[in-house]
Order: sequence, then C-alpha cells, then structure tokens
Amino acid sequence: MRVAYNSQITPQLKVWTQDQCHEMHLKSLEILERTGVIVHDEEALRVYKSGGAYIRNNKVFIPAWMVEEALRTAPERIVLRRQHKTVRLEENVVSYGLGTDLPFFQDYQTKKNRRALLSDVREAALVTDYLPNLDFVASLGVANDVTTRLADLYHFQAMYENSQKPLFMTATDRPNLQGLIDMAAAAVGSYEELKINPPFLLYTEPISPLVNSQEAIQKLMLAAEYEIPVTYASGITSGSTGPVTLAGNLTLGNAEGLAGLVLHQLVNPGAPFLYGIVAAPMDMATTICCYGGPEIPIYFCIVGEMGRYYKLPTFGQSGNSDSPLVDQQAAIEAMFSIFVAAQSGTNLVHDNGYIGNGLVGSLDMLVMCDECISMVNQYMKGMEVSPETLALDLVHQAGPAGDYRGLSKNMARWTPRYLNKMSFENWSRDPQTMGDKMKEQIDGILKNHKPVTVTEHVSEEFKRIIAEHEKRVALETPWQQKHIG
Repeated sequence: MRVAYNSQITPQLKVWTQDQCHEMHLKSLEILERTGVIVHDEEALRVYKSGGAYIRNNKVFIPAWMVEEALRTAPERIVLRRQHKTVRLEENVVSYGLGTDLPFFQDYQTKKNRRALLSDVREAALVTDYLPNLDFVASLGVANDVTTRLADLYHFQAMYENSQKPLFMTATDRPNLQGLIDMAAAAVGSYEELKINPPFLLYTEPISPLVNSQEAIQKLMLAAEYEIPVTYASGITSGSTGPVTLAGNLTLGNAEGLAGLVLHQLVNPGAPFLYGIVAAPMDMATTICCYGGPEIPIYFCIVGEMGRYYKLPTFGQSGNSDSPLVDQQAAIEAMFSIFVAAQSGTNLVHDNGYIGNGLVGSLDMLVMCDECISMVNQYMKGMEVSPETLALDLVHQAGPAGDYRGLSKNMARWTPRYLNKMSFENWSRDPQTMGDKMKEQIDGILKNHKPVTVTEHVSEEFKRIIAEHEKRVALETPWQQKHIG
C-alpha cells in the first residue's frame, strides 16, 4: 500500500493572502472603534452597552475585544434540514440556490415581464425541488397578489408545501419573522426541534454606510433568540454607499457585518451566524447596480477567504445576469459566476435565476443554471490518480490495437441534460435548441412533479398563522403600516 500520497486535489482560486485578510480585519476593527455605527433601536443599544460597547446617543463604538469574543463564540458550521435534503454550510461545501423578492417575473412561455405573483413562487419552488443541482429554495419573486406586508409568510407556505429542500427567507419585520418561526415550528413539531433542525435561514442587512435600522436589528436579535440561522450581509455598493475601491468597499462592508455579529452573539452566544458581504459595483453611466461582470464574483472570493479566516460559514452569489433575457449574455455571466463561486468555496450561494439587473426572476434561468452547476460540479471533482483511474488492467486487457468501447469502466461519467452532443446531421432531424429543451423540462415539472412535503394539519396551521397576522395588519393605523418596526 502506498502511503503519504495525495491522489487527488480539487481546483481552487485564491485571491488574497492570509496577511491581506488580516489587514482587512484590522482596518474593520478600526472603523468599529473609531468611526462607529448608528443603531436605531433602544433595546439593541442597551445590549451593546451591557456587553462593553461605548454609546453616544444612537452611535455605537465597539472595542476590538468584543469582536474577537463574538468570533470565538459563533459556530463554524450551520446545518439546514428538510425531509429529503440536508444543506451543510461548512468549509469546502458549496450549496447553490435561489434569491428572493424580485419585483418582476419573466413568463417562461411568452418571455414577457410582469409583476411577480404567488403562483410564480410556487412554481419556482416546484422547479427547484425537481432540479438535482439546486440545494435550497427561495421565493425568487415577491408576490404582488397578496397582502404586501405579509408576502414573506405567504412565500414560506408556498415554498414549504411545494419543495422538500431548505428555505432561504427574508422577513418584513420582527412580527413577520415571529410568524415565520411559528410556521417553521409547526412544520418540524416544536420550537426545540426547530433549534436542532432548522429548515430555513434568514437574510437581513444593515444600511450602508454603517447604519442599522430598527427592522433589521430586531430581526437579527429575534433570530439569535430562537437560534434561527441568519446572515447580516452588507449590501454595499462601491462608488455609491461605499468607497469606489474594491478593498475599501469590502473593508467597510466587513465592519458592518461584524457589528451585527457582535450584537447577535451578545443576545445568544453560539447562535448560528452566516458571514457575508453582498458588495456590488455601480455603473456610473446608468447608476444601475451591476449583477453581471467580474466584480461581484471576485468580491465573493474574498468573502470565502475571510470566512475561512474567521472560521465562519459564508454567503455567496452566482447564476445572475444583467441581460433582460436568458440569452448568450445570460449564459456567459451565469457560468462565469457559478464557476468562480465553486472555486471560492463560499457555502450558501444564492441568486441563481436572476436576470435583468437583479430585478427579474426566470424559470428558464434556473434550469440553465442547474445545467451549469452540474458541469462545474463535475469539473470541481478534479482528476484522481489511483490504480483504478490509471486503468492499467484495461490497457492490458485491450492490448495493442485494441478496442476500449466495450469496456464498462470506459463509460462516460457525466451527461448533460440540455447541451447538444449530437452531430449536425443527427441534430437536424429534430432541431431543438437548448431553450426548447428547457421549456419542455419546465412544462413537464409543472405538470407532473408533485412532492409530498407537509401533512394536512401542518398546512392548516400555516393558514391559521397567516390569518392571525392578517388580522394584526388590518388593525394597524396607516402610520403604523408605514413605520412599524
């Protein structure tokens, strides 16, 4: 037996050295100590102060030791679980899924954009449940045909009942997050079981630069209390809400996320926290945030490296495009971002299915991303060198001038679903484009795929909880509906 021999490595992409990661960390600490962050919530200010931070009005200055303590107590891994799918957010495990809350949806049959509907959320969940390379589901659109304040509760029900995969969620405010937690507890059996086997992860965010809204902070603290996995990822934009330089933008975004981590761990040390920075460039000619191109993927490479530096699971992004259609541009931008996400090692890679500058959801894009992920996953396996793969037994069996076609070990190990591998002559007998194949796939999924996800009792509990929140919202004054946190 050969010993001390590495038979296989996987492709990796490293952008920063350990020294550069440490330098960004130190500068983020300086921002928190010297510049501080604004916090618009009295309870959060009390928690910060009792934990050792310095408070001036609503500005919080966080000593470095508080950050180091929060990093020490936050867990290194998060596990999300549903009936037939477990997503492990830990080092060297990359999981792909959707993003949330896009205002528009592109009809996969007509290719026309319209306001997103609850039926779009259901269909996105069904398609995601069927596709083998997507690991978690999100709403993709924000339903325009339900009570706006409660859209997240309707999304949760639609996704939970139409997919067996873990959910990536947003919540309007603290009361809505409580509703999501109540629905999840009803689904898994108890609040204790919810802590052990959480079926969803929450996204909430600060406002760049260095502002924490009451809504975001209250959701962060409630997630910590119930041990719901959460990310507090800065949505910073270079040249607009942050410095135009990539490193400066990331450093500011990192400080914002660390401020959230400190509060989160003060509320409940050891509660699960997903590290992330959703940094993006702004096109100065159009003032539009750019989803495609090379900048966002390289940002998330740094997120992956900083997560390993901090020993925290990480938030990633891929499968999105600035193109208004699922066309050649969308294919280029989707594949590039998926490929880089795999090599960056970020763990929860969201936004697959986005087109139109991050404003439009597309089932076609989802299906194409699934094919891209399949190809990238095969590439990421690398090439093993072992007695089996060197295949000397096959060489000896075939001999000189031999024929390998009938030898079973020579069979192809990866087969695409939609990419054409036929000759032009054979293809021309039934000339389907990749788009034609994807449409047929979506038609088949929506017609035939019917996953069993919840009991009738759980479904009724979902309806009851939503009805209670409908009553709550109906009793609010117009001012409360606008300003409640």
